[in-house]
Amino acid sequence: MKIILAIATILGGIAAIWFFLDRYREKDKWHEKDKIVDSTWWESSELKKDYDAQRYTYRWSNSDKVEARKGSGYSIIYEEDKKDKIRYRLVNKSHQVLIGKKT
Repeated sequence: MKIILAIATILGGIAAIWFFLDRYREKDKWHEKDKIVDSTWWESSELKKDYDAQRYTYRWSNSDKVEARKGSGYSIIYEEDKKDKIRYRLVNKSHQVLIGKKT
């Protein structure tokens, strides 16, 4: 009986450790959200200036075409909120995604 109780205690402890590790890891994960912007916002943003300094070209892409354009060297442009660990995907009112390519 003591052996069964000891094994149950150990297994309960292991389960508790896994539970809290998963919760801790979840806090460290970045989350993605869409941010609705327009071309005026983009053209005047500091984010664009940062990408310009890295010699990027930009375009708006339909959501269903983004994966295909990644094969051509394009990547999604994100605005990052490091404090809250959120990566905002820039999307216009037509649901097109802003993508860029290093030239």
